[in-house]
Amino acid sequence: MATVTEKIDLENDLVQMLVTEAVKAGMESPLRDPILNAVEESTGESLKATSEADTSGTEEKSRLTRVLQGGTVFIVLFAVLYITLRRVTSDESDT
Repeated sequence: MATVTEKIDLENDLVQMLVTEAVKAGMESPLRDPILNAVEESTGESLKATSEADTSGTEEKSRLTRVLQGGTVFIVLFAVLYITLRRVTSDESDT
């Protein structure tokens, strides 16, 4: 009988994304050193975790992306609210 981990398709995009996010979260937690030790034991290679200084460029991109996404959501919600209120107020004046 196969275990659940043997049944999972490791090449699936969803599995890859979930593992990546879990490792990112784990590297920011107190479990960072045990994770690095486990990887070193299983692969035989010594790994160095990236520092915050190395990822400063990606943080700027993510901030810019968040600002653009937030602005887009704000504009869309404002337009929907404006159109809805115009229809509601125009219906009330006709009766």
